[in-house]
Amino acid sequence: MATISRRWASLAAFIALAACSLPPADKDSDRVARAFFSEVRSGADLSRDPNVDPALATPAAQASLAQVRAWSPGAAPTKVDNAGWSYNSTAEAGSTAQLSHAYAFPGGTVRVETVLRKLPGQTNWTIVGFQANADTGPAVTVGTRPKTGSDD
Repeated sequence: MATISRRWASLAAFIALAACSLPPADKDSDRVARAFFSEVRSGADLSRDPNVDPALATPAAQASLAQVRAWSPGAAPTKVDNAGWSYNSTAEAGSTAQLSHAYAFPGGTVRVETVLRKLPGQTNWTIVGFQANADTGPAVTVGTRPKTGSDD
């Protein structure tokens, strides 16, 4: 009996460790989140992106996001890691996703949380929130604030 319990414990530990490196459950949401950060980093016109909620394309939001560009001046990230993700779906509210990425640059790492929503009947993700922070400055948040473990 103890052998079976140890096997289950070993299996559970393996699954827990493997879960840390699993790819995002929805590749499209990951693609949209990464593309948004690229647009923010390059100063693109966010009002032209059909995946961006209009609240994130306002002049006030653009001014806040300009600070993120300062953390990656003209440079593409040298590495991008999926740092976490959370998906929730209900028939009434649709789907939400919160994706975390760590973008490595020569001057440091920018950690990003992107909040996406897909209303019932929609097929495309819409970015409704964004938060970024780096070693060199305070967090920048626009739109819907990402949930943290203390929000539950």
